[in-house]
Amino acid sequence: MFKKILIANRGEIACRVIATARKMGIATVAVYSEADKEARHVQLADEAVLLGPAPSRESYLVADKIIAAAKQTGAEAIHPGYGFLSENEEFAARCEKEGIAFIGPKAHSIAAMGDKIASKKLANEAKVNTIPGYNDAIETPEKAVEIAKGIGYPVMIKASAGGGGKGLRVAFNDKEAFEGFSSCRNEARNSFGDDRVFIEKYVLEPRHIEIQILGDSHGNVVYLNERECSIQRRHQKVIEEAPSPFISDATRKAMGEQAVALAKAVKYQSAGTVEFVVGKDQDFYFLEMNTRLQVEHPVTECITGLDLVELMIRVAAGEKLPITQADVKREGWAIECRINAEDPFRNFLPSTGRLVKYQPPAAALVQGVETLQGVAYAGEAFGGVRVDTGVYEGGEISIHYDPMIAKLIAHGQTREAALQVMRGALAQTSVLGVTSNREFLQALLTDPRVRANEVNTEFIDTRLANHQAQPVLPAEVAALLAVWLVQGRRPMTDPGRSHVDALGAWQDAGLTGWRLRRADTLPAITWQASGTAGAWRVGFGGVMNDAQQVRVDDQMFQVVVPEIDGRDSSSPWLSVNVDGRAVRLRASVREAHISADLGARSLALDLQALRSRSMGGGDGTRDKMRAPMMGLIIAVHVKEGDMVQAGQRLATMESMKMEMTISAPVTGRVSWVGCADKDKVERHQELFRIEAVQD
Repeated sequence: MFKKILIANRGEIACRVIATARKMGIATVAVYSEADKEARHVQLADEAVLLGPAPSRESYLVADKIIAAAKQTGAEAIHPGYGFLSENEEFAARCEKEGIAFIGPKAHSIAAMGDKIASKKLANEAKVNTIPGYNDAIETPEKAVEIAKGIGYPVMIKASAGGGGKGLRVAFNDKEAFEGFSSCRNEARNSFGDDRVFIEKYVLEPRHIEIQILGDSHGNVVYLNERECSIQRRHQKVIEEAPSPFISDATRKAMGEQAVALAKAVKYQSAGTVEFVVGKDQDFYFLEMNTRLQVEHPVTECITGLDLVELMIRVAAGEKLPITQADVKREGWAIECRINAEDPFRNFLPSTGRLVKYQPPAAALVQGVETLQGVAYAGEAFGGVRVDTGVYEGGEISIHYDPMIAKLIAHGQTREAALQVMRGALAQTSVLGVTSNREFLQALLTDPRVRANEVNTEFIDTRLANHQAQPVLPAEVAALLAVWLVQGRRPMTDPGRSHVDALGAWQDAGLTGWRLRRADTLPAITWQASGTAGAWRVGFGGVMNDAQQVRVDDQMFQVVVPEIDGRDSSSPWLSVNVDGRAVRLRASVREAHISADLGARSLALDLQALRSRSMGGGDGTRDKMRAPMMGLIIAVHVKEGDMVQAGQRLATMESMKMEMTISAPVTGRVSWVGCADKDKVERHQELFRIEAVQD
């Protein structure tokens, strides 16, 4: 067995591998970029080696630096985690050439399955069900439209080297096929260095169900049942569970056997996942094979009692699999939620910044999995909560990497029990400093259609489109209320003192420039705030039936607030009631930033940005385009003096591995350009001005 391994990754997966290595008595080496020098995986490892600057192409994606780090530290093997170089056949081959074991499949298997065009042909040869499509690289958008029309809409346009939702578009007509091809190709080139694109039929009402397989160097391959990953957003998984509540035992067996046949066809060693799209009649078709450990592997570990990372290490060391197909168990139900730094109320744009507060739920399950069963939780015979995370309170959520804060995994005797455990885990989780998707996850898990398993991969994009409606209170008003209560440290029913204290806290935060001012036209106090959705008159009136009146413009809310006991906590929780709806909140003001946790919703507000936006004026003929998030400008497509049409691309930017387009909201002339290629921009930073053309 290896004495020391290097983990060529970061974040929660690096921490996850370290946990198993420690259990096995194996020393670990972390690698890190300049942005990650204080990262959790660096702190947990026995040794750490700096790779280079923050961009992954200069650090985590540089094979030479990782090989050098392994040699420098005497690491005998490298675990690549997922993402980065985990499915790079050249890196796997290079490791073996240098005498370093690659804890993953052999290079020839990665090459065969990593190329989606080649893998589909191999799947056909192995008699695995495949989707109708065009399996060769397509060169032009015109050709893509021609092929799509021949297959019949809707179609999926996919990058051959894609994965994780990157380099994938769904097209329902010629226009979407034309534009989707170009966008998909650009994204694939930037993300994977391979711009080959192909097209296949899109299955209506599809479910995404995948089979976990394990192979060794002795010709043994087993499948560890399935995971259902149908609840997705932008083709990226949001909630995963095992087993699938949809397929029958007969379908499960057929899918598993086809997955094993494909793995044997490429002499697969290590952990891997064969992904299928499943129609409403349980017909299933091969999508792709991921030749690595999956993000959602913990749900399989929960129901089988196996440690996949340990098995990967043992296979890489030449050991035989310790189990046969007959030994594979399926006990209980497991569900995983990914808590990401993103704002569901702003089309899930990434949120970056410092984690002012991070409090995960108490974990009864552990990374390393050996104690999964027999753990008491909520009165169940087995089950509990597992937390896989790579962050810590006070750390930074960077623009350079993915937005994941943590994975919560719930294990219960039944699906409903696991859902109940997960809902409790989400309620116990607190995130301050960045906006998270926690409330969105809670909404999903309480949705009756999710509980009844009436979902498919289009569920979020279609049936939950209205989730982005405004919450009970506008975001800024909710944060205003939170800071007023928490920072004021006085009962809300105090007829004046708490208002003065709270106003002082706002002034300390530089909010006088946020056009927050006092008026005497309403009882007690009225503030006028200019924010992202316009300006509000926010009035805190007198007490009526034990409720404080909060007026937002012409709408009145009744807020019941208990007495504050003066606890010496910087962010005490307060339980309030807004129009009969219970809300727990806490908040903090640091410089010009506000962080408010409203129990089910976390808010992170940059008040300087709000102030600059609210103070903006003009004669109405200029429209200012601002960056929707912190990120990197990939390309600027216009220059000063250009005439543009409404909807025309102005710039392309990237943040947390997500590419998006800044488009012109009106037809007019570009009067000012405030960014250039490779510029790092802040959220709300002004990028363009357009002088609108009057109709």
